[in-house]
Amino acid sequence: MKPKDEASLEKNGVLEAFFQELAKVRDSQRSLVIVTAGFVELLLNSVIDAKCKQGKRKITSNTRDYPHSVKLVFLNELGLLDNRLYKILDWFRKLRNRAVHQTFFEVTQSDVDFANNSMDRFLPVKIKPSTGDLYRFCTLMIGTIWNGYLDVLVPVFEPALHEKKGKEK
Repeated sequence: MKPKDEASLEKNGVLEAFFQELAKVRDSQRSLVIVTAGFVELLLNSVIDAKCKQGKRKITSNTRDYPHSVKLVFLNELGLLDNRLYKILDWFRKLRNRAVHQTFFEVTQSDVDFANNSMDRFLPVKIKPSTGDLYRFCTLMIGTIWNGYLDVLVPVFEPALHEKKGKEK
């Protein structure tokens, strides 16, 4: 018998499971940042594995020589992350480091301002961005990454959906 969490993943999918997990920690800034950062890294590692010749064998399996900051630079240099998304993800990486290493972590006003000023990167041009909270920022950021790399992420994280789409063609 499968653990409840695995059965839930098969039924709802990884993306839905992530958003459920994010909703659980919505009121804790530290947890919200850490959970989101973990998922960002998981998604981007999958992109590196798929797009780089030495992806899984050398880059994503070696966090000592290739920390998340270096992976972001690789993706940006390869043209897989535009400059604006790179800056947002690098800022978020630094926020995650503060959340993990500071005894008393809190999101500062400059963090809130950066997040609010970055919202328009995640929304279609037709939708006017509005200021939002950190939870909204995190969900939009993950959605942007997911939607930007559907060709890589759906087969890895939603194989049943990928198979279904393949049969429809």
